[in-house]
Amino acid sequence: MSIFEQSRYYFNDILPEIIFSNIAQINNFLASFWFVFLFLAGILFVILLNVFRKRLYLQSKSEDFNKFLQELSLKTQKRDVEDKLLECAGLVQAKYVAIYELRGETYILIESNTTEKTDVNAPLRVGRKTLQTFSKSGNYRVTSVMNSSQNNMLLFFSYQLIDIDNDYGFFDIILSYYEQIVNKFKIEGGETQSNLGKSTSISLMKLQMDQNEFFKFFIALVIKITKAQGAKLYTKEGKLVFEYETKTAGSSLQKVFYIRNTPYKLEFYDSKPLTLQSVTQVGSFLDMAGSFLINMNQNSEMVQNYLSFLKFTNEAIELENKYYKNHSLIVQTISVELAKSLFLSEDEIDTISLGAYLHDIGMIGDLLAVINKEKFEEQDMNLIKEHPLIGGIVVEPICHLYPIENIVKYHHERFDGRGYPFGLKESQIPLDAQIVAVGEFYAGITSDRSYKQGKTHEQAVEEIKNLREKMFSAVMVDAFLDIEQSIKTKIDKIKMKKDEVEE
Repeated sequence: MSIFEQSRYYFNDILPEIIFSNIAQINNFLASFWFVFLFLAGILFVILLNVFRKRLYLQSKSEDFNKFLQELSLKTQKRDVEDKLLECAGLVQAKYVAIYELRGETYILIESNTTEKTDVNAPLRVGRKTLQTFSKSGNYRVTSVMNSSQNNMLLFFSYQLIDIDNDYGFFDIILSYYEQIVNKFKIEGGETQSNLGKSTSISLMKLQMDQNEFFKFFIALVIKITKAQGAKLYTKEGKLVFEYETKTAGSSLQKVFYIRNTPYKLEFYDSKPLTLQSVTQVGSFLDMAGSFLINMNQNSEMVQNYLSFLKFTNEAIELENKYYKNHSLIVQTISVELAKSLFLSEDEIDTISLGAYLHDIGMIGDLLAVINKEKFEEQDMNLIKEHPLIGGIVVEPICHLYPIENIVKYHHERFDGRGYPFGLKESQIPLDAQIVAVGEFYAGITSDRSYKQGKTHEQAVEEIKNLREKMFSAVMVDAFLDIEQSIKTKIDKIKMKKDEVEE
């Protein structure tokens, strides 16, 4: 048989038999084990379905995140951004969310969508070390996420632990945006404060300080702002005018500032570079200092004279009325304790201490005659509502050095917007004014008047509790309740000394 015939025989007879035989075997196998293949097909279907569902979920989640970012980008006010951030809980299936800001080594609660009516309360403060073990609150799992600078944090309260790693980039973006808005709010507030009464300040400095004294005063103040180790003031030609503590070991020249409108430059020495924030602060201050320097004359006397005069006036106001004795000291004590409880910086606490002591400096003239009336007439109330404005004018000349005008002007504003003189509400009220407002309220209702007896400490605590998110923010109330026993101890000592003096 030829090769051609053999090939034809193989393809026509043998190969078809082999194929049909294998097909028959496969059919027999499938008939016996069909359920195995059905099971495998089912598994494959479930896998493909889950992949498809996950892809749809991720696509939907991505769309939700993008929509959230677009809506957030339209918010430019601090309060509006905070309100929007509270909506992000739904994006990760959390029940509640709280916003925190880092102060020192502790995160302080800024805002949350938890209230006393819910089954969880966000803690007022969370230490960095505590955060490592803070994973549960009541029936809720706690998940934390911070932005890359770690200055701001979100705490999520959910029934299941949230895998935040996949969404970290999104939360880093929204928290960084929030941080920018907060910084913008602080910078704008600082610029507004520095511009208030600039002409009055210049006139005051001209009258009270000669050029050499001002150099020493102004360099010492800038050193305090930057916490640098030393500074030298030169003329632009290189002549040394004044040197301030530059002998510290390890310090070196970090930056040179040229003072606008003057023939001077200022060199900063430290063991580490100045931060961008310090550079910005110093630049703003030097611009103002340049205005002072070109208006200097040879008259001497320090700006402290005016501050001493304000304190003396405040004491005189209290001496005029026996019911107001130690009022400023009590408000100051409470305000400082609150500020410490909120972990504010030393500079902020110093400002609050002075502002709290002088908060009623506008209570002069005819006001003293009406504050103890048993019943106020409309014209009396109108007069009383002017005292924050009068006080703001009185302290304006020193506000470039002691930024207490916000405290004096806004300490009678209320969280719900029903205060005076401007009817500000919520975050429109500066934090330092909110703090002093608590001290002012406590001192007012616990002090005797000609027409009523003061309330006890316990009664005052209950009233402040009931005024949560009416007169005071929840953060202020919680901070006060956290330290109320410490406040009681300190106020009792003040009143005891008062009684001893009167005897």
